[in-house]
Amino acid sequence: MAEHLGKKATRLLARLDRMVAKGRITDGEANAIRAADGPEAFDAAVASVRARHAAPRLDAAVEDGSMTAADADAFRARLARGEHPRGLRGHLRRHGSRPH
Repeated sequence: MAEHLGKKATRLLARLDRMVAKGRITDGEANAIRAADGPEAFDAAVASVRARHAAPRLDAAVEDGSMTAADADAFRARLARGEHPRGLRGHLRRHGSRPH
C-alpha cells in the first residue's frame, strides 16, 4: 500500500513506531494510519492526528483572546478535512510547545 501513497507517506509509515515510543501519537492512531486502505483513508487518519495535536493550542488561543472561538472552530473543520494551513501552524507555535 505504501507505494501508492508517495514519499512523504512512506517516510511517515517508517517512523510510526518511533513516534509511538516518543508519545507523539498513540498506538491506536498508528494502527489507523497503517490500516488505511488507500490515499483517502490514509489522509483521514493523518488529519485525525493533526486535529488532536492542534486542539490544546486552539483552546489556548481562544482562552488568551488571540483567536475567536469561531476561528478556532473553522480551523478544526479545516483540519478534519485534511487541510494543514500554514497560517495555523505559525499561530499555534505561539501557544506552547508541541503537545505529546
